[in-house]
Amino acid sequence: MLHTYSRSRYVRAILMLFVAVWVAFFDRNSLKEHIIVAYQLHRLEREAVFYQAQVNSNRQLLNDLLTDDDHLEKIAREQYYMKRADEDIFIIED
Repeated sequence: MLHTYSRSRYVRAILMLFVAVWVAFFDRNSLKEHIIVAYQLHRLEREAVFYQAQVNSNRQLLNDLLTDDDHLEKIAREQYYMKRADEDIFIIED
């Protein structure tokens, strides 16, 4: 009787090891998949912070352009090379 109990204990241990390996590496919800999803989540959270900062910056720029004519003129001249009718523009590159 002791011999049968010992054999079933080893069979049970091998079966549990097999199940643990299967769940850790081959299952649809495996440990590998959890790591990949956690990495993607972290990357998307970083992107969300970046884009939120861009939205805030653009919102501030839009507010400045709508309320401050001097700032609007500065942006038009520096970024779009706009000029008045009696002016000439010389672009000097570094």
